[in-house]
Amino acid sequence: MTSFRSLRLATPLLVLVLAGFAALLTGIGLGRFAYAALVPGMIGEGWLGPVEAGYLAGANVIGYLVGAASGGTVARRLNLRPALRVAMIGTALSLAACALPVSFAWLVLARFVAGVTGGILMVLAAPAVLAALPPEQRARAGGLVFTGIGVGITFSGVVVPLLAELGTAIAWLTLAILAAFLAVATWQVWPGSLAGPAGPVEQGEPVPVRPWMPLLAMAYGCDAVGFVPHTVYWVDFVARELGEGIAAGGLQWSLFGVGAALGPATMGLVAARFGFGRSFTLALAVKAAAVLLPVLAPTLPALVVSSVLVGALTPATASLASGRITELLEPRLRQRAWARLTMMFALLQALGAVLMAELLSLSGEMSVLFLAGGGMLALGTVLAECHRRLVARGIHADGPAS
Repeated sequence: MTSFRSLRLATPLLVLVLAGFAALLTGIGLGRFAYAALVPGMIGEGWLGPVEAGYLAGANVIGYLVGAASGGTVARRLNLRPALRVAMIGTALSLAACALPVSFAWLVLARFVAGVTGGILMVLAAPAVLAALPPEQRARAGGLVFTGIGVGITFSGVVVPLLAELGTAIAWLTLAILAAFLAVATWQVWPGSLAGPAGPVEQGEPVPVRPWMPLLAMAYGCDAVGFVPHTVYWVDFVARELGEGIAAGGLQWSLFGVGAALGPATMGLVAARFGFGRSFTLALAVKAAAVLLPVLAPTLPALVVSSVLVGALTPATASLASGRITELLEPRLRQRAWARLTMMFALLQALGAVLMAELLSLSGEMSVLFLAGGGMLALGTVLAECHRRLVARGIHADGPAS
């Protein structure tokens, strides 16, 4: 409610902010992350096995990579409004398709499509909102838009386990109906075009490589792989490997969503105090500890802390990396650099999902995945700190060295 009150906007602009919130709720919160809460039911009903669940997650992330890479092209060819409408409806249809386990290949296709539409919504919806807002309101409005991801995760964690008792197909159909409703509700809200600095990335000059850029990219890539166990296996790990049951797993996923809803704003305050560089390093360090915690101390308090912290830092690390790009590159280069970093993140996350599935197949224990994820995040922490110190020495930094 505080976020709404702080946005002193005309009604049409506030409605557009809410549409952006609905788009990320649909494409990312429901279309992408609700899958984790449905994995135990799909396995329990014999739709697939644990290893296949990892491959489905990989198909979704590959689709997300395709959608993120092609979103600007889609908007230019169809215009912005039709592109967003198609992506919203496409998400709803992909969720409905998941209610029909015709074959494993069918489910792979459905999850791939959900990834594509989610990537398009991520690339286009937030810029569509921010480009229409006065500059002084963009930070608060952007935080509200990205809260849609956490709200979707929270919804899936609370509601899906209850629906799963009626059947996994019913749970998928419920998500599809909600996504369709949000598509209809936002149908007339989207602007017809996207102009200005927040628009889709056009073909143009390459981004000059700064000495600090590979370190930042590698640190962000470690994050992409490191939290895969939580976004794919967390509910199943709590429900089956720890023996807590599906309801307990769903509760932990809802806590993950609460963290995701609160994380960007909270880390924004931290970044305002300590700078993006230090905050990014801190976020990766805390995230590494939170991923390792349930393996080192599989107790209820540890599970709660892990759910909330990993949930909070999942969207927050993206926000901090974006902020770091913004403060270190001149305006004409920022968006293209961020687009490339986002595509690299999606690619590494897809590879991470496949590698985690293979690791599970070899080890047979999900705890090994969390150890691997925590190790990747620890490596990312070291790389992020090396990046920060390189910039602090003033080597080719175009902004504050923090």
